[in-house]
Amino acid sequence: MEEQTPFRIGFVVLDRQIIDGDGRPAGKVDDVELTWEEGGGPPVMSALLTDSAALGPRISGRAGRLWRSAMRRLRPSVSEPARIAVEDVAAFSPSTRLTTAAPEQANLAEAWLRDHVIGRIPGARRGDDAGE
Repeated sequence: MEEQTPFRIGFVVLDRQIIDGDGRPAGKVDDVELTWEEGGGPPVMSALLTDSAALGPRISGRAGRLWRSAMRRLRPSVSEPARIAVEDVAAFSPSTRLTTAAPEQANLAEAWLRDHVIGRIPGARRGDDAGE
């Protein structure tokens, strides 16, 4: 059995940028999945969860309910967060670097915001036109 090093998940993992194996940004770590090994012992982090489906439950109160409701309406086919196995993580610091490509679902919320909100702001696409 591999030696496991304890660390503070809230400081080292959550809300960190995910960089996939090709060096592309793939969202942020919104939550983690913990599993308990047979025979007892402390929980072990088994996966990183990302996407709006993982972020919603972390937001409390009215804002959280509003976020979850909006995401259900905007993306009814996506109910589960994108899951990245811990085995696919090369390093956690300063950003979370993966050894593989990120799940396709990982960037859906960011892509939707870029296309439907940020992209409509005057001058927001200026960087896209720089090479033309």
